[in-house]
Amino acid sequence: MSNEEDKKALELLEKAVYKAQDTLEKNTTFSPFLMLLTDTGKVEVYENELENSSESYALLEEKAVERIKKNDIDIMILAVDTEIPENFVKDISLGIRIHLEEKSQKDKPIGARFLYVPYELCQTIENERFVKLHMPIPVGLPAEYIKSSK
Repeated sequence: MSNEEDKKALELLEKAVYKAQDTLEKNTTFSPFLMLLTDTGKVEVYENELENSSESYALLEEKAVERIKKNDIDIMILAVDTEIPENFVKDISLGIRIHLEEKSQKDKPIGARFLYVPYELCQTIENERFVKLHMPIPVGLPAEYIKSSK
Protein backbone atom coordinates (compact mmCIF):
# COMPACT_ATOMS: atom_id res chain seq x y z
CA MET A 1 0.00 0.00 0.00
CA SER A 2 1.43 3.36 -0.97
CA ASN A 3 1.52 6.41 1.27
CA GLU A 4 -1.14 8.05 -0.92
CA GLU A 5 -3.47 5.06 -0.51
CA ASP A 6 -2.82 5.04 3.25
CA LYS A 7 -3.62 8.74 3.41
CA LYS A 8 -6.92 8.35 1.52
CA ALA A 9 -8.00 5.44 3.73
CA LEU A 10 -7.10 7.29 6.93
CA GLU A 11 -8.93 10.44 5.82
CA LEU A 12 -12.11 8.49 5.04
CA LEU A 13 -11.77 6.54 8.27
CA GLU A 14 -11.46 9.80 10.20
CA LYS A 15 -14.59 11.20 8.51
CA ALA A 16 -16.54 8.06 9.41
CA VAL A 17 -15.44 8.07 13.06
CA TYR A 18 -16.24 11.78 13.45
CA LYS A 19 -19.64 11.31 11.79
CA ALA A 20 -20.44 8.52 14.26
CA GLN A 21 -19.09 10.55 17.19
CA ASP A 22 -21.17 13.63 16.28
CA THR A 23 -24.32 11.53 16.02
CA LEU A 24 -23.60 9.78 19.32
CA GLU A 25 -23.19 13.14 21.06
CA LYS A 26 -26.58 14.28 19.76
CA ASN A 27 -28.58 11.04 20.05
CA THR A 28 -26.55 8.59 22.27
CA THR A 29 -26.68 6.09 19.40
CA PHE A 30 -26.29 6.10 15.63
CA SER A 31 -27.75 4.19 12.74
CA PRO A 32 -25.43 2.26 10.45
CA PHE A 33 -24.08 4.11 7.44
CA LEU A 34 -22.09 3.38 4.30
CA MET A 35 -19.30 5.71 3.20
CA LEU A 36 -17.63 5.26 -0.18
CA LEU A 37 -14.69 6.99 -1.82
CA THR A 38 -14.86 6.82 -5.61
CA ASP A 39 -11.89 6.63 -7.96
CA THR A 40 -12.45 10.34 -8.72
CA GLY A 41 -12.17 11.29 -5.03
CA LYS A 42 -15.90 11.85 -4.41
CA VAL A 43 -17.23 10.79 -1.00
CA GLU A 44 -20.68 9.20 -1.05
CA VAL A 45 -22.63 8.59 2.16
CA TYR A 46 -25.66 6.30 2.34
CA GLU A 47 -28.04 6.02 5.27
CA ASN A 48 -31.62 4.88 5.73
CA GLU A 49 -34.50 5.47 8.12
CA LEU A 50 -34.87 1.91 9.39
CA GLU A 51 -34.86 1.73 13.20
CA ASN A 52 -33.73 -1.89 13.34
CA SER A 53 -29.94 -1.76 13.13
CA SER A 54 -29.58 -5.24 11.60
CA GLU A 55 -32.10 -4.49 8.84
CA SER A 56 -30.50 -1.12 8.20
CA TYR A 57 -27.05 -2.71 7.96
CA ALA A 58 -28.32 -5.39 5.55
CA LEU A 59 -29.78 -2.73 3.24
CA LEU A 60 -26.49 -0.84 3.30
CA GLU A 61 -24.62 -4.05 2.44
CA GLU A 62 -26.88 -4.44 -0.59
CA LYS A 63 -26.13 -0.83 -1.60
CA ALA A 64 -22.40 -1.46 -1.20
CA VAL A 65 -22.56 -4.53 -3.46
CA GLU A 66 -24.61 -2.58 -6.03
CA ARG A 67 -22.18 0.37 -6.07
CA ILE A 68 -19.02 -1.77 -6.09
CA LYS A 69 -20.29 -3.60 -9.20
CA LYS A 70 -19.78 -0.32 -11.09
CA ASN A 71 -16.05 -0.80 -10.40
CA ASP A 72 -15.44 2.85 -9.46
CA ILE A 73 -15.10 2.46 -5.68
CA ASP A 74 -11.64 2.92 -4.18
CA ILE A 75 -12.51 2.61 -0.47
CA MET A 76 -15.61 1.35 1.34
CA ILE A 77 -16.59 1.86 4.98
CA LEU A 78 -19.62 0.31 6.66
CA ALA A 79 -20.09 1.69 10.18
CA VAL A 80 -22.35 0.41 12.96
CA ASP A 81 -22.88 1.07 16.67
CA THR A 82 -22.07 -2.22 18.38
CA GLU A 83 -20.96 -4.09 21.45
CA ILE A 84 -17.31 -5.03 21.14
CA PRO A 85 -16.67 -8.77 21.62
CA GLU A 86 -15.20 -9.56 25.07
CA ASN A 87 -12.08 -11.14 23.59
CA PHE A 88 -11.05 -7.71 22.23
CA VAL A 89 -11.83 -5.45 25.18
CA LYS A 90 -12.86 -5.99 28.81
CA ASP A 91 -13.53 -2.52 30.21
CA ILE A 92 -15.62 -0.77 27.55
CA SER A 93 -18.22 -2.74 25.63
CA LEU A 94 -19.67 0.09 23.50
CA GLY A 95 -17.98 0.64 20.18
CA ILE A 96 -18.11 1.97 16.68
CA ARG A 97 -17.34 -0.90 14.30
CA ILE A 98 -15.86 0.21 11.01
CA HIS A 99 -15.65 -2.35 8.19
CA LEU A 100 -12.94 -0.99 5.88
CA GLU A 101 -12.11 -2.34 2.44
CA GLU A 102 -9.82 -0.84 -0.19
CA LYS A 103 -9.43 -1.61 -3.86
CA SER A 104 -5.63 -1.56 -3.40
CA GLN A 105 -5.92 -4.51 -0.98
CA LYS A 106 -8.34 -6.68 -2.97
CA ASP A 107 -5.74 -9.30 -3.99
CA LYS A 108 -4.40 -9.82 -0.46
CA PRO A 109 -5.55 -12.70 1.75
CA ILE A 110 -6.37 -10.22 4.53
CA GLY A 111 -7.84 -7.49 2.35
CA ALA A 112 -10.23 -5.94 4.85
CA ARG A 113 -10.31 -4.77 8.44
CA PHE A 114 -12.78 -4.33 11.21
CA LEU A 115 -11.77 -1.42 13.35
CA TYR A 116 -13.48 -1.32 16.72
CA VAL A 117 -13.38 2.13 18.31
CA PRO A 118 -14.43 1.84 21.97
CA TYR A 119 -16.28 4.85 23.32
CA GLU A 120 -17.85 6.21 26.46
CA LEU A 121 -20.82 8.54 26.58
CA CYS A 122 -19.95 11.28 29.07
CA GLN A 123 -21.62 14.38 30.41
CA THR A 124 -20.23 17.64 31.76
CA ILE A 125 -21.48 19.37 34.90
CA GLU A 126 -23.53 21.61 32.57
CA ASN A 127 -25.22 18.47 31.15
CA GLU A 128 -23.45 18.75 27.81
CA ARG A 129 -22.93 15.33 26.29
CA PHE A 130 -19.64 14.28 24.74
CA VAL A 131 -18.11 11.04 23.49
CA LYS A 132 -14.73 9.90 24.72
CA LEU A 133 -13.08 7.74 22.05
CA HIS A 134 -10.49 5.13 23.02
CA MET A 135 -7.65 3.46 21.13
CA PRO A 136 -9.00 1.61 18.06
CA ILE A 137 -8.69 -2.18 17.90
CA PRO A 138 -7.89 -3.46 14.37
CA VAL A 139 -8.95 -6.94 13.24
CA GLY A 140 -7.89 -8.24 9.81
CA LEU A 141 -10.21 -10.39 7.69
CA PRO A 142 -10.67 -11.44 4.07
CA ALA A 143 -12.42 -8.88 1.87
CA GLU A 144 -16.15 -9.44 1.42
CA TYR A 145 -17.13 -6.64 -0.96
CA ILE A 146 -14.15 -5.23 -2.86
CA LYS A 147 -12.38 -8.36 -3.97
CA SER A 148 -10.44 -9.81 -6.83
CA SER A 149 -12.44 -11.48 -9.59
CA LYS A 150 -10.26 -14.62 -9.49
